Amino acid sequence: MIVKRIDVTPLQEFSPETGGSGKVAFITDTGDVIFDCQVRPGRDADKRNPMKALISEALRQVKRMPEYRISKSYMKFAPGVLPEEFAI
Repeated sequence: MIVKRIDVTPLQEFSPETGGSGKVAFITDTGDVIFDCQVRPGRDADKRNPMKALISEALRQVKRMPEYRISKSYMKFAPGVLPEEFAI
């Protein structure tokens, strides 16, 4: 599965004090994989902008998927789709 685009939809106003929530969609040719993400206040929210914090949470969830744990090649990202600081 090759992710060609990432769409982030914040559902709650985001701040370092309150954190935030949103939906992150990894768009592929065969369909979308959508994650409900919650970013806790404090350090997780402090160091990133809202979009990057939500993407980070979605990637954390991907790494917990059985499909990913069995085969690390289950989900790949097209060049330039994933922000530089993320490596999966």
